[in-house]
Amino acid sequence: MQPDHRLPLRLFATDRFPINKLNIYSSPEILPFLRRVLSDTKEFQTIRQSCFGKLFDIPSRQAPISTKLIHSFLSRQLICGGDHTLFSVFGGNPFRYGLQEFGAVTGLNCSPFTEGYHPDTAKAVVAGKDVVWQKLFGEKNMITIAELCQMLEEDKDMLFWKKIRIALIIIVDGVLIAHKQVPRPTPRYVRMLTSLKTFFAFPWGRESFLKTISCMKPPKPAPPKIKDPIAWLVHKLKQRSFRLQGFPLTLQLVAFRAIPQLLHFIPAPIDNRTLMDLEDGYLPQHGSINFIDIRRVEFSSNLAVSPVIAIENQAEPGWGDWPNQTKDDRLMYLEHLISEKFTFNKAMWPGGVTTEPLLKNPKARGHRHGNKKLTRVKQSLKPKPTIKKETSSRKQRRISSYFTRSNVNTFTNEQLTEMVLVLQKQMKQMQNLLNQKKRKAHGRQSSFHTVLSRCKKQRSSHHEDQGAPIDQDFPDTHQSGVETAPVKPLASDPPTDQNQQIHYYSGKLKMFRNYHKIQEQPQQ
Repeated sequence: MQPDHRLPLRLFATDRFPINKLNIYSSPEILPFLRRVLSDTKEFQTIRQSCFGKLFDIPSRQAPISTKLIHSFLSRQLICGGDHTLFSVFGGNPFRYGLQEFGAVTGLNCSPFTEGYHPDTAKAVVAGKDVVWQKLFGEKNMITIAELCQMLEEDKDMLFWKKIRIALIIIVDGVLIAHKQVPRPTPRYVRMLTSLKTFFAFPWGRESFLKTISCMKPPKPAPPKIKDPIAWLVHKLKQRSFRLQGFPLTLQLVAFRAIPQLLHFIPAPIDNRTLMDLEDGYLPQHGSINFIDIRRVEFSSNLAVSPVIAIENQAEPGWGDWPNQTKDDRLMYLEHLISEKFTFNKAMWPGGVTTEPLLKNPKARGHRHGNKKLTRVKQSLKPKPTIKKETSSRKQRRISSYFTRSNVNTFTNEQLTEMVLVLQKQMKQMQNLLNQKKRKAHGRQSSFHTVLSRCKKQRSSHHEDQGAPIDQDFPDTHQSGVETAPVKPLASDPPTDQNQQIHYYSGKLKMFRNYHKIQEQPQQ
């Protein structure tokens, strides 16, 4: 079958998609955190009754973000003329992600902005200069969403007017409009907290969607540095990681509604709970859908894709619509085929980058090579019979026990450091005493061993048993003609005679070197 060139072009050619991940700034785990911290409070009741209340009705099993799944839909998108609509083709079947779909999965207000307002042209507010900012955060010009969460959790005496506003700014800048690696409050949104009624009436769904969709499609209008917006997006999606702002989880939620078969490949048991039911304050800690399972669904013969998910009628005029939106002929032709319930297939989609390798249908789960029967696979999963062996009553030792000296005490790092400093000071005093002995010998003994042997003879004449001299070599630092000041003995040193002091410090030196030998042994 030949491609239908009246349809929009693919960004990447059919079955030639990059396999990478995304860097997503939004933190949906903030929602169950607020559910726990504000449990049974007037503040949380106010939030549940506001435009943000339905965020807590998101299915908990679908809430953990799968960057691989979202990246798959971005790389399968069509190049459409509509700035605020993304069409992705999965298994040859298109599905739409737009403002109406965004509002359907979040419950946020997607009404039109007030006349003259647009996020890109809104007047900036300086952090710390606004009255509301000063009342909430004091003199801090910079504060993070994480710090606000900590304030909310630790300050049990926080007043209602402050607690509700901090919780709202956490939702807006931490979940919906996240645009920084380390999310911080946006001064413009903080100023809007002057009136809660005005804050709740603002179309946060439209604001969040614009921030989200702007990162998913070729930029329009393109910045001066970007000469080819389509090539720019292709390059970004082929990178190892690509950042997304706003609330990208919504694309995943729309995909789960459009392609229900994906839900069977979430590596977690079936769970009908919502974020409101997570009383522990954490999202489910299960894994995400991997690339192989995504391809299994895409190549499935039973694949069913809804081009447009069910959307409830809204009473607000202009809800989910874009005034004066232009559509090219290809997009209008695609929407016409969808309205006619046309049966799509892979071969009819034209265009796309062909540099990526061709993806193939993965093997079914449980498939094995050779002539082995599936029953053998089941048998291999049975536990092996245990064989009783005579084991030694002596337990296996840690290898470090073979290098441990039983006569060495255990010291802390601080104690060892203090010991080293004391020994170094005592060694210096011993060296000074040795220099004095050398001067008295008129320079005839210049060797360390000679001095110690002479001291031994003098000691024997007094019938004193102070132990054998040290046998280790020591560098001779004596220089003729250099006068050395007399050194006063330490208060902790009991010997007063010079010979006794020399042998006292010799013993200290031996301890010091034994300590270094212990330190040089292998660390386990």
